[in-house]
Amino acid sequence: MIVVNSEKGRISMPFFFNPAHYTIVEPLEELIDDQNPAKYKPYNWGKYFANRKHSNFQKLDVENIQIYHFKLSKKYG
Repeated sequence: MIVVNSEKGRISMPFFFNPAHYTIVEPLEELIDDQNPAKYKPYNWGKYFANRKHSNFQKLDVENIQIYHFKLSKKYG
């Protein structure tokens, strides 16, 4: 387990390759708590990947699913 410095940003790289389309991507329960809440909603990998692939992986308008669409607001996070 990595302990993150709350004073400084970091870059995270997920290590998975082609998860099943029914896979829900979310942080491990033991890594989130009141002091370190999840920053993104869980999402279905198949739906996300299919939409990104269909859009040719470009950043387009709202109809194209982007990772920021899953970001939780501070109000709820």
